Amino acid sequence: MKCYVCDAEITVANETEEHIIINAAGGRLKSKDLICSKCNSDFGETIDSLLAKQLNNLANMLMIKRHRGEPQPIVGEKQSTGEKYILEVGGKPKLTKPTIDKIVDGDKTNISITARSEKELREILTGIAKKHPHFDVEEAMKSAQWREEYFEEALHFQNVIGGNEVFRAVCKCATNFFIYSKGDASQIKHLIPYIKGEEDKEVVWMHYQENLYELKPEESLHIIHLVGKKDERVLYCYVDYFNTYKYLVLLSDNYDGQDIKATYCFDLINITPIEKEIILDYNRETVLDFFINKDAKPFEKVKKSFDHSIALGLKRQDDHQRGELLERAIQNSLGKYPDGVLITEGMLNEAIEEIMKNITPYLLRRMKK
Repeated sequence: MKCYVCDAEITVANETEEHIIINAAGGRLKSKDLICSKCNSDFGETIDSLLAKQLNNLANMLMIKRHRGEPQPIVGEKQSTGEKYILEVGGKPKLTKPTIDKIVDGDKTNISITARSEKELREILTGIAKKHPHFDVEEAMKSAQWREEYFEEALHFQNVIGGNEVFRAVCKCATNFFIYSKGDASQIKHLIPYIKGEEDKEVVWMHYQENLYELKPEESLHIIHLVGKKDERVLYCYVDYFNTYKYLVLLSDNYDGQDIKATYCFDLINITPIEKEIILDYNRETVLDFFINKDAKPFEKVKKSFDHSIALGLKRQDDHQRGELLERAIQNSLGKYPDGVLITEGMLNEAIEEIMKNITPYLLRRMKK
């Protein structure tokens, strides 16, 4: 087996698991029979990393499970103040950095500190103590107040879609799937210089045709749909991330390989491949016309796709938050007793009181909204 990018023989020494849909976006389909470790590394540091960055916001919001690690935090902003917050997976915000405000009052200086953790606060106070030897770090730590509060306004963040380097990564996803589906590598060799950034081609564009498949409200999917028609000499692939970032890739307009039709659909919520009918079977004329007369600004269609994913992401975060509140309440009440102890009515009442204390601010916020 040879690397279809550089033609190097794939051996035990240079084999690698290439994710056909990148791991950063929760992709699970992978193969050791596609590219060598060097090509994998090169692409991972360039076009794949840019695609991962672009897909990360939805991966984070949807709390996507990956083979390795978690989606990266995203940065949101309060429009009223311009304050920036980091959103961890699950939607919990924290400040991007601590704040230190000093007010000089005669010979006194009042310092107000907002820190993101006890460890961070101690480090800041220790730094102050180095400049002011009489400052008592431990006393300051005792006076610190720890609180959680809900925002009164939504955080805003930006999404970007497309771009030349990302298009190259999408094209690589399509060529990966073609080779994985037993396609002849010679049929897509002309795309290698494009994928590597050595040539420019117009073979990838955003594709937002409606009613290609049935999508349920609770679904978030990755979809790859490959079609090759020998008689019409055309090979193309539809690549769809999160039912939101959608592309059509023209793999060849001079295809003379075997007829091929292959579909991969992965359910990101239940973490399993599923069967899904994709109603996309274009002829040569339709495919070529798509790239000649492409919709240069499909903003409304893109927004509609984002609406589905964001609504699902907010629901998943909401469910996750309720679960965390309940778990914390139980841990703070029943969790302090030894395993196996008989639960008394008093202990149950204590648990109920703790649950209400944790859940009431959440319920009030929901009612206010």
